[in-house]
Amino acid sequence: MTPDDAALAALIDQHLPEFDKPGVLSIRPGYQVTNDWLTGERAIVVTVQRKAAQPPGDALPAEVGGVPVDVRQASDRKRLEIEDPRSYAAELRLAPNTGSVPHFPAERTLAGERPAAAASAHTRLAVAVAKPALPYSGPLGLTLAPIAVQATIQLSASPDAGWSVLKAFLAGTTMSLTVGLYDFTSAHVLAAVTDSLAGKRFELVLDHPPKNPTADQTDEDTVTDLAKALGDGMTQAWALTRTDKLATAWIYPTAYHIKVAVRDGSSVWLSSGNWNNSNQPDINPFDNTDDATEARHRDRDWHVVIDSPRVAQLFEAYLRNDRTVADAHNATTPPAGPPLTPAPLGSTQTPVFNQFFPADTVTGTMTIVPLLTPDPGIYVDAVKALIASATKTLYMQFQYIELPKQTDATAQPFVDLVRAVVDRQNAGVDVRIIMSEFETSGYLEQLQAAGLDVVHHVKLQNNVHNKGVVVDGAAVLVSSQNWSTDGTLHNRDAGVIIHDPTAAGYFQQIFLHDWAHLARQKAQAD
Repeated sequence: MTPDDAALAALIDQHLPEFDKPGVLSIRPGYQVTNDWLTGERAIVVTVQRKAAQPPGDALPAEVGGVPVDVRQASDRKRLEIEDPRSYAAELRLAPNTGSVPHFPAERTLAGERPAAAASAHTRLAVAVAKPALPYSGPLGLTLAPIAVQATIQLSASPDAGWSVLKAFLAGTTMSLTVGLYDFTSAHVLAAVTDSLAGKRFELVLDHPPKNPTADQTDEDTVTDLAKALGDGMTQAWALTRTDKLATAWIYPTAYHIKVAVRDGSSVWLSSGNWNNSNQPDINPFDNTDDATEARHRDRDWHVVIDSPRVAQLFEAYLRNDRTVADAHNATTPPAGPPLTPAPLGSTQTPVFNQFFPADTVTGTMTIVPLLTPDPGIYVDAVKALIASATKTLYMQFQYIELPKQTDATAQPFVDLVRAVVDRQNAGVDVRIIMSEFETSGYLEQLQAAGLDVVHHVKLQNNVHNKGVVVDGAAVLVSSQNWSTDGTLHNRDAGVIIHDPTAAGYFQQIFLHDWAHLARQKAQAD
């Protein structure tokens, strides 16, 4: 019988003196990792300051009570979490891509301390930021229901052809552009907006994250340059996130993470990627060898441009409502001090692309499901139903899947999403999941404990920023929602489910390329 966490915790307590060795930081129930990948075998995980190639005579045991002991060297962040959890929490690393390490409630030090609870950055954030919380409400009289519509959709992915499609979309503006974004720090996107929007109406709601590692300028610089170039044609508000110093109240706990632009009330660009150099690189990897090499350092993202007034005007109404609400709660001068959250970690290198994919277009009558968070139940219900509909294949590509750090009934809808994936796996559906390098071995262990067969169904791919799902080659989710409690339930994010085999097939071919050529079963330590 495979031991559960309670049985392993009891075993640890029984054999605690055997773990009392120099350099041991913590002990916890977990899974064995061999050659940098999970084996699926339960183990006792011992985290140490430094793992010796040849252990000394007082080495840790190879097994206790018939259970293997897996010794791992702590990263600097993991060591801080264990040795000084309150200092770790004060860094406010709120997500894997900013350096958050997975917390394990059953993890203990030799002294009996439990670092997980004390290291909660989310709890620290709630204490550190003193501003009122506002209830979320969308625009009056609108509902987010599936739309059966005749539409033309441009399909693209980065680093292949995303920027060429976005650039043409911006250039096609004749009257107005309404935008909601998390990050806008690319000089070439800024130039395209100012060139295309002179004499036209431009409305922008923008988050205020720390400077992206690839940024040409800060988000504040972007707003200043836009105001100079567009004058009275521009209106802008800082999104009401808890971490934004220019927001005097908050609705979204960690991010206004949306990536949507509505042109002339008739077309909508929607993406998993921001307007920065990682997500929208100005490269041509099809014809330029240097650009093909540069693509290996840029992010995988999916994008759509939907030509449909019904869909576009729905998203525009939400963006304008966001701006109206934010306008009433923006400060003119931020308080002194550094950003409240750290910048994302820098990019790494992917393997060589086997091919790049040009943009494609599909026209026809189809069903489009608009998805917005934090609108209650909208995203989780629709995506859970999408996943449950898979009978043959379920392909998912996300930056990370971060299960709740603490037991919380409000997070259950997100846990149910992960459970829906496990159900499809157990039903014999071909489930394949690609995540980024930020999904470290500890996060993978948590998914394994939740029932997902990580050993056979998961790979990791550097520089994945995507948040997409393809089901049975017939329907596709393109979205900005990261798979975390905040991403699926609480932050402002946007997506669409497109029920169309041509659209789904386009992104499925890219996923299968990545699975075969860019993704690997090799995880970083926490």
